Amino acid sequence: MGKRLSILVVVLVLHIGSVGRLRAQAPNVWFDQLTEADGLPGGAVYSITKDRQGFIWFGTRRCPVRYDGSTFRPFLLPETYLVTGLAADSANRMWLASDRRGICRIEPNALHLTPVPNTPTATGRFYRSTANEGWFGDTSGIGRIDLRTGVVRHYPLRHTTYRGIKVQDFLEDSQRTLWVVGSDNGLFRFDRRANRFVCVLGPDCADPARRLSVYLSRGCVDAQGILWIGSYDHGLLRFDPHTSQFTFFTQTGRPAGINCVAEGQDETGRRLLWVGDESGLLAFRPEQQRFVAVPVTWPDPFAVYALFRDPGSGMLWVGTSDGVLKYNPQDSRVEPVTLPPALVRQPVLVNVICPDQRDTTGQTFWLGLSHTGLIRWHRPTNQFTLVRYPESQAETMWVQQTGDGRLWIGLRNWSYRGDGVLVYDPSAGRFVPEPAAQRAGRLFSVPFVDHGLIDRQQRLWVGNNDEGLRVLAIQTGQPLHYWPEAEIRAMYANNNFLTDIKADKAGQIWLATYRGPYCVTEPGHRFVPADHHSRRQFDDPATNALLVARSGHVWAARWGSVTESAPDGTLLTVLTSRNGLYDRETRRLAEDGAGRIWIGTCDGLQVYDPRTRQIRRFTVGDGLSRTNVTAALYIHRGRELFVGQQNGFDYIVTDRLLHRESLPPVVVNSLRIQERERSFDAAKPIRLSPADNAFSVGFSVMTYDRMPTSQYAYRLDGFDTGWNYSGTHHRAYYTNLAPGRYVLSLKAANAAGQWSRQVTQLAIDVLPAYYQTWWFRLLIGLLFAGGLYGLYRYRINQILRVQRIRNRISADLHDEIGSSISGIDILGTMIQRGLPKNHPSEPMVERIVSEARQVSSALDDIVWSINPTNDGLGSLIARINRYAAELFEASGIQYEIAIPDGLDRLSLSMEKRQDFYLIAKEAVNNMVKHAQATQARLLISYAHPQLHLTVWDNGRGFDTNADTDRNGLRNMQTRARQLGGTLQISSAPGQGTSLRLTFPVSA
Repeated sequence: MGKRLSILVVVLVLHIGSVGRLRAQAPNVWFDQLTEADGLPGGAVYSITKDRQGFIWFGTRRCPVRYDGSTFRPFLLPETYLVTGLAADSANRMWLASDRRGICRIEPNALHLTPVPNTPTATGRFYRSTANEGWFGDTSGIGRIDLRTGVVRHYPLRHTTYRGIKVQDFLEDSQRTLWVVGSDNGLFRFDRRANRFVCVLGPDCADPARRLSVYLSRGCVDAQGILWIGSYDHGLLRFDPHTSQFTFFTQTGRPAGINCVAEGQDETGRRLLWVGDESGLLAFRPEQQRFVAVPVTWPDPFAVYALFRDPGSGMLWVGTSDGVLKYNPQDSRVEPVTLPPALVRQPVLVNVICPDQRDTTGQTFWLGLSHTGLIRWHRPTNQFTLVRYPESQAETMWVQQTGDGRLWIGLRNWSYRGDGVLVYDPSAGRFVPEPAAQRAGRLFSVPFVDHGLIDRQQRLWVGNNDEGLRVLAIQTGQPLHYWPEAEIRAMYANNNFLTDIKADKAGQIWLATYRGPYCVTEPGHRFVPADHHSRRQFDDPATNALLVARSGHVWAARWGSVTESAPDGTLLTVLTSRNGLYDRETRRLAEDGAGRIWIGTCDGLQVYDPRTRQIRRFTVGDGLSRTNVTAALYIHRGRELFVGQQNGFDYIVTDRLLHRESLPPVVVNSLRIQERERSFDAAKPIRLSPADNAFSVGFSVMTYDRMPTSQYAYRLDGFDTGWNYSGTHHRAYYTNLAPGRYVLSLKAANAAGQWSRQVTQLAIDVLPAYYQTWWFRLLIGLLFAGGLYGLYRYRINQILRVQRIRNRISADLHDEIGSSISGIDILGTMIQRGLPKNHPSEPMVERIVSEARQVSSALDDIVWSINPTNDGLGSLIARINRYAAELFEASGIQYEIAIPDGLDRLSLSMEKRQDFYLIAKEAVNNMVKHAQATQARLLISYAHPQLHLTVWDNGRGFDTNADTDRNGLRNMQTRARQLGGTLQISSAPGQGTSLRLTFPVSA
């Protein structure tokens, strides 16, 4: 924010005992400053306006600039240069006149500066009329542009030797008549019916009486519809559009040239005109017809080029050659009043402030200074009257006015000469001798009477920080020896300084000391510690000041705390840093009409509200001249607070200082993606692509007052679980948000802790990446399903292909090989029958026939296994059943075959089917050949997911551990492993044999 400039303008009458004639009084206001050091791009500011969102716009020498109260946003490209006119239209588009790009437009959302076609290169003074027309000046005349269509029309002015922009300003009066202020052609009225401009004053005027040679500048229309226009050679022009009467007002002691004019108000609400010229800022009061300079504490002289008064807030913005000045009437909560430098040697501190009781209006005050004397200040006339002390080095410590109007003044006489107490008679205008006053200062080793008061019994109580308390009778000046000197010395021994004296409503005297507060009891005059009823032990009981509240309670400003006690000493309130007390050194106390306790410290002014039990703090940021508030602190009539300062004092209306207008809603002013600015429309959701994974949002509260926004808070609904309190930092950063809809909520609070009533919300849509979209997921699902279906179809086709191959192989084996083997069997049989008995070839032929039949049987099994029609487990079980039954019956063996239902739904691959069949066949065949059994059982069962085969006989059995050269059992174990199962054989000689096969199958 800008620096604070004390613009404390007071016109004073300097005298002693007399009142002089008043001059025109300048407004008692102060401005804040914005310069390049604050971020303003360029020093010279030629135009100022405010858009519909509340942003302030500056037309600078370099470019247009948008300001939100904390940051500046310049529009550097395309280059514009000398932006002398700015105006926002109904769509909040900002139009501007520039010297290099002609008329340009800035869209409110895109925030891109675009030159408008068909406008001159050099233009100036853009103005938007109530008819939504854009008006501007160029080097040959007047231009008008339709803000909707962009159509431009030109109105030429008489050619002169002047080569600059021919128009200085556009004004509209209360009748919506457009007036054009020509640079050297005069003042023109626009005749809308005739569509032409008529000169009413100046070189181009048809009336010789009004054909004046005048160079006009910028102006304004006041509340009465009067035109006030500056001129470079005739001062200030007043023109009445109703009567066409005009008057020029010139200023004495300054050049006659005026650059700009704006209507406004001073700190009291009185009407005035702000006037800018090449030497600074002036105030013109129409009722007095006088100019008065407004001196600004600025290192170098400056020129004023533009004045803009915000019609909503009343804030005045001043464009100068060195930056911007702004005056906010809302900042007038603290009004500094300075002492005239010619009145008293400075620096000087105002130690005491009290009212002059002779003035029943309550408008006159006495100011006790740190040297030289006492000042009487009359507020309505702002008159300061100095009363000099006999010793110029005397410092005012306390002042009390008695019923006769006389002032009793306690001093620290640093010359170590003279009296410690003076009595001043305002009616006589002189110091008068009083026995008690003359005697008081001599009671101590030096004329330092740091504290004093006159009680209701007409006793003068005086105290010295180091030497303690004394009491005198007012009438006689005789000391009242209430205490032996030894008791006094004991009371103030060991640096127990006396720091304050107060009397309560009952007349009881209270003392502040470094051991804590004391009360002086009557009768007996004993010193009783006020904290004697309290069990609390203070870290530092030292007390700097006392306050007797209207309730009768006693407040004590201590080191590190402020306490409230009942008259009997009962401790009621203790305020420390835990309660919000900011500084340990509390020096002054005052009570306002609402019972609030004001506390002066070395580091700010604080106030405690007993109703809310809250403490608030005020500093230079709130308008105080200095943060150190350890001099005078006085409440007048319950609501006016006076704070003694160096070379003056601060005047505060307490309710105005404590009351803060609620903040307006937070405004979003910036969107950065990957640290690059992006245009946006805050009324619509912001759409962020997946690549925009790092973004930030800038925001601010456009109040423009001196009281800073103490903290901001933001929350991204859908991401944050609570508010993020960012202090004065007003930008929110987020990265790598998941796709979805988010809402950014924003709010702000001022230094008083008041939050903006309305929460600003900004919708943000984070778009998903293509692989996160529903259609992509659907596509992937379809592709996956298609892939699975393709695999399924491929598998089915492969199975069908295998089945076809198996069918062909089965058919080929049966038809080709099977028929050949059958032919061998038949031929062998025929040969066997034709051989004579005992023929040598008979065994060979018999073996051929036997082998052929075995090969035919094995081939039949292979053909059956290969045939796809036999893939079902039911077919396999039926074949095993048939094979076993035929063998058992042929061998005369009693048998039992048990097969469950439902095996048809189970299937085995060709390989597994063959392994299972061959194991069962080998088991049955071995039993028939070798077991010599009379009984046999073949059991097949299924318990998901296992299939069980059991073959049992009651034959002769065998030793399973005996060595054998036969391959049958080993082949069966091998086939069981290939099935993924187990084969268990239980047998012993003479005990039969049991074979159990278990392996998994799938449904």
